[in-house]
Amino acid sequence: MPELVGEEVPYKNEASQDVTQLLTKHNEAKVFLAAWQKSNIVALIKAAGVNTKVTVLVPTDNALKQAGITLETIQKMTTEEAADFIQFYSFLGDLNQIKLGKYSLMVRSMLKNQNYRVPFYDNTEPVGRRYDIYAYRHYLAVKDGDLLVNGKSKGKLAYEPATNGAIYMLEKVIEKPTMTILEALIADGRFTFFVESQRLSEEMFYEKMLDDIEPLWGYRMSKEEFLSYYPEARAPYQRGWDVGDGPSYNEAPNLTLTATFAPTDDAFRKAGFNSVADILAFNAKRGDVRYDDMYFEPRGAYPTDTLFSFHRNWGRVFATKDPSYGIALSNNTVFYSNDLDPTLLNDYYVNIGGNSQVQYAYKMPLAFAKNGNQIQMKIKEAEQAPINIIETDINTVNGPIHVVDNLLLPKGFKLK
Repeated sequence: MPELVGEEVPYKNEASQDVTQLLTKHNEAKVFLAAWQKSNIVALIKAAGVNTKVTVLVPTDNALKQAGITLETIQKMTTEEAADFIQFYSFLGDLNQIKLGKYSLMVRSMLKNQNYRVPFYDNTEPVGRRYDIYAYRHYLAVKDGDLLVNGKSKGKLAYEPATNGAIYMLEKVIEKPTMTILEALIADGRFTFFVESQRLSEEMFYEKMLDDIEPLWGYRMSKEEFLSYYPEARAPYQRGWDVGDGPSYNEAPNLTLTATFAPTDDAFRKAGFNSVADILAFNAKRGDVRYDDMYFEPRGAYPTDTLFSFHRNWGRVFATKDPSYGIALSNNTVFYSNDLDPTLLNDYYVNIGGNSQVQYAYKMPLAFAKNGNQIQMKIKEAEQAPINIIETDINTVNGPIHVVDNLLLPKGFKLK
């Protein structure tokens, strides 16, 4: 490092009140203050370290009222319930407004969910643990003077520094996600073709495997026995969308954080599929799924495996692979509507690093564009015109769902 030049400029915090004092002076945030006082949040912050700072996202009384939360609601809460409520809106650290820009900055709230485990990032205890307990996340940005949280405007940016952190006032509440991507897709009702065609194609795959094996092995084995021999013959359609399980269920991450571009049932109809049965027939006709009697292993795939990879997994079926180590490490792929910008994403590396050499990094296969206020996307080099993202930022515990009005078609892919 070069020699230091000049005199050190001491940091000076202009704030004169702590977070609790700032909350007290806001008459429009009495409900949140009541929850703050009822909870043990101050003790929880101190437990993280005597000099720990906290940034709090504070919904106004009117915002909470719109969500059905009043002083009476807070009074009925237990201390633990009030603490959970406050922790969801709080994160450790002092986030100054000057750090916010038009692209999302992720912060982990103090509220955790013990049911979910995500890849290891920053926890050091216990030694050797391969995951972090999931903390509810907020993705913060600023657009046209508004504070965005998870892609949605929460009113004008209103920031106040405190001696022990900061507060941001919110004109709208942040809805806590309660469903995984798969649960949200099913509950919505507009994505039946998308979900069911994958579930039933998986069943069709195993039936084909068992049919092919039966004359070779002399008996019809069960699906469970087949999976004992070929556990990775086909990735479960739930993988990446729902809570994972398996032999290392209690030792590894069980939640994938990502964005999904979900085609509606109408999008399938535009492509000529009028039912789930039509999609399954398309797979049966164009697929090459088989049990290879020469190498004694499953082979092949369905055409929709390619299509859906771009909608749900960033086209990683085509990811470049290091001959020695395989595909590079997955990069962040949680992007809200304010992040779906060609400047940010069109040259973004979806997979990079890990054991793989840098020349085998996998660059973004999708091209994003703006047509006025309309966000559009397509697969790079595809003949297809850009499709529209007709709804954005349906938030789930593992990332946003963006709704598209057509299927994404790779270059040279024909539906007929």
